[in-house]
Amino acid sequence: MQQQPQQTLKRSESLKIFLKLTPYILRKWKFFALSIIFMFISSQLSVTVPSISRRVIDEGIIAGQYNIIPFQVLLIFLITLAISVFNYFERYSSILFSQNIIMDLRNDVFKAVQKQSFAFFDRMPTGQLISRITNDTDRMSRFLSFQLRSFISSIVLIILSFAYMIQMNFKLTVLSFIILPIMIIINLRYSSLIRPIYSMIRHQVGVLTSIVNNNVVGIRTIKALAVEDVEFRRFSDENKQLFKLSIKASKIRSIYGYSSSLIIGIGLTIILFYGGNAIINGEFTIGELTAFNSYLLMLMWPMRAIGFFISGFQRSMTAANRLFEIMELVPDVKEKPNAIELPPIKGEVKFENVSFAYEKDKFVLRNVNLTVKPGEKVAILGPVGSGKSTLIRLIPRFYDVTEGRILIDGYDIRDVKLRSLRRQIAIVSQEPFLFAGSIKENIAFGNPKASMDEIVKAAKIAKIHDFIMSLPRKYDTIIGERGITLSGGQKQRLAIARALVANPKILILDDPTSNLDAETEKRLVEDLKEIMKGRTTFIVTQRLSLVKLADRIVVLDRGRIVEVGTHDELISKKGLYYSLYNLFVKMEEGVRVYPRPRIRRDGDE
Repeated sequence: MQQQPQQTLKRSESLKIFLKLTPYILRKWKFFALSIIFMFISSQLSVTVPSISRRVIDEGIIAGQYNIIPFQVLLIFLITLAISVFNYFERYSSILFSQNIIMDLRNDVFKAVQKQSFAFFDRMPTGQLISRITNDTDRMSRFLSFQLRSFISSIVLIILSFAYMIQMNFKLTVLSFIILPIMIIINLRYSSLIRPIYSMIRHQVGVLTSIVNNNVVGIRTIKALAVEDVEFRRFSDENKQLFKLSIKASKIRSIYGYSSSLIIGIGLTIILFYGGNAIINGEFTIGELTAFNSYLLMLMWPMRAIGFFISGFQRSMTAANRLFEIMELVPDVKEKPNAIELPPIKGEVKFENVSFAYEKDKFVLRNVNLTVKPGEKVAILGPVGSGKSTLIRLIPRFYDVTEGRILIDGYDIRDVKLRSLRRQIAIVSQEPFLFAGSIKENIAFGNPKASMDEIVKAAKIAKIHDFIMSLPRKYDTIIGERGITLSGGQKQRLAIARALVANPKILILDDPTSNLDAETEKRLVEDLKEIMKGRTTFIVTQRLSLVKLADRIVVLDRGRIVEVGTHDELISKKGLYYSLYNLFVKMEEGVRVYPRPRIRRDGDE
């Protein structure tokens, strides 16, 4: 589900966002100060060129003193060369300034994303999130490195140019000044029209990014269901919407973006008319009129740059606001200020009156009470939507309980540091995520400091070492993104090895054999017996082979524990477990059955 486009910021809101950027700017003030110094020198040199040209015309060509022309021309050349040098240092300092700020912003946004709980990722589409971290920071970079510098440079150039123009002819300068408010009004109108369109364009880019991301990640499912055409039409429709917005923005830019040239042209016409009369009346020289026109032409880019800055400022502050929204978002799951380090645990897990709701008053779990002893293996069963996956997600605090509490070795998990909690818990899911990189890097991903001996030991326990050693590059073999080059069983064994590197005391198996063929499943189940020794293990499954590994079976129904016991005890009761067991038997025998329809709970399985 896509988010709605963010509302365009008002100017007062944009200023507030800019104030939030101030600490980042102040940290890098030296680069900014250098850029301003070089920019001021460059601007000062630029405004001297028309004055030298005036002297060449009036004192050299018209007065017939040709001997002064070569020196003045050489002076113009040297000044132009100096301007280029100072422009280089100005831009380089400006880029250092902007890129240092953007680097800090990206780091802070990425850190803020990492701090968010699972609920944040449930709400935020992946494409929108990627768009904020990449596109929005890129927009900020362009603003800080170019538009902000151009704006300040334009102000300085305008002031210096008008100072020289006033010295030459006050009346013509006043006439020239008339065009300024006209240009400012046009630029403000342009900004008010283009701002909301740019906001919609940025949202639409996020929509497209999300579609592309979903299609790349889910390409196998898309091809298996033969829905390529459906996905293409969806992408094409959204792409067409982006096209329409871009064309609309281009029309506005065409009408307003280059109006400055028209206004400057009108100004030049006025100057030529009055200046020509002044020359005839002996009040003005040809060189002065030429220099005056040069200053007016010199103002063309600064006037346009101010217009670009106005619109760019709004766009950039909208982008910055999207970044600050993430950085200022308080995670649903957060550490207490006085959280303690969880010491090495034995593995006792206790649920006390635990209830949980993804949304207010829509409970997925209700009044769950369960104690799991250290080293005990517990299977969690239940119909679809019963809360199985939700229950195990609460143990590592992916979500916080709505009511009640969860204790590990007597410690309330809300009182301990998240890292110290999660490092003693390992999870193997039905679809393990493997990263593009080497096998060694994937196994050690959760423990980067793991030695090679520890990596090999974990691989041997997971029964994947022999396969790795058969590969040409062994542990340095590069696997494709999401483990695309591996079979389902190999992925699971790598995921198990990755989990074992940290030597966890609590192991969570979330239906790890559901995507495996019968023979691979059989071998993996046998190996899991060894892996689970000495570890408190939670097994969420619909496979009988895994259920048989459990010391106890917990049956959930509609968020409540309805049965607890061993396999034999529950079979003798002929309750819900008895029905589920018979269903599993029929499913594994290949008989087509129609289980009792259940309502799927939000966020569960």
